[in-house]
Amino acid sequence: MIIVHGSTSESLAKAVSKEGNFKLSSVITRTFPDGEQYVRISDNLEGEDVVLIQSLWPNTDRLIIEYCLIVDALKGMGCNSISVVIPYLPYMRQDKRFKLGEPISAKAISSLIESVGINRLVTIDPHLHRFRELSEIFSIECINLSAVPIMVEYYMKNFKNDVILIGPDRESEQFVKVASRLLNVPYFIFEKERLGDREVILRGEATIKNKVALIVDDIVSTGTTLANIVQFLLDNGASRVDALISHALLIGDALERLKKAGLSNLITTDTVPNPIMTVSVAPLISSIIKSNFAKISGEEWRR
Repeated sequence: MIIVHGSTSESLAKAVSKEGNFKLSSVITRTFPDGEQYVRISDNLEGEDVVLIQSLWPNTDRLIIEYCLIVDALKGMGCNSISVVIPYLPYMRQDKRFKLGEPISAKAISSLIESVGINRLVTIDPHLHRFRELSEIFSIECINLSAVPIMVEYYMKNFKNDVILIGPDRESEQFVKVASRLLNVPYFIFEKERLGDREVILRGEATIKNKVALIVDDIVSTGTTLANIVQFLLDNGASRVDALISHALLIGDALERLKKAGLSNLITTDTVPNPIMTVSVAPLISSIIKSNFAKISGEEWRR
């Protein structure tokens, strides 16, 4: 297997390459004065089985186009198979036409990702709600990995607390349940009403007095929801609030907002570039490449 990467994924690709002892090939990228993008694969990968690691954050829309160009370049080179690792899969939250005239973004973007001709997709903790499985929006083979176990392992090794687990909303329950099984502790889910991109109302009660509350969720973007929950938990007697978040987008002053709200520890991963990448998903990705990808030849892919 040969690892290649997009412009924002070099660090993670190098970590995966080192972890699995895979050869690493670089992609040359630049932007023309009019904003169009240029890519070129630096090595001849004809006949090779290739894994493209392409983070789609930040600058999501630009990186989606970059992804399409890289895949087309790999196909034109005559690669045997092209597997893609998109650690953070964007546009999944718009999974319904909430208002007349809206797209179902999850379906539209998944169709675009698949349409360029990849053989397999691997992602980590995608935001699935109304679509329960990736197979509902992709026709190719998809592998859904979870970063929750490695974050839980890191947290318990470094903090060793008795905790109560908290989910910000019903969508987060799928992630909180994993942590609950691993730690054998109960969890509580809030009800969330979103009034806009940066305004939410939270409802719910939990017995948290003098306990360490550990929030588990897939994404923190502006930090508004997470900050509100942190403040609520502390106001209701929690001795401390920590969080395990798979994808820390941390838009704008999100990190400062969380600190002001009283969040003590934010444990996150390197699925997207961020200033506090605590746990690497490189071992997860390397392991799935070794255990699954090498067993399937290019001819079997095409069948």
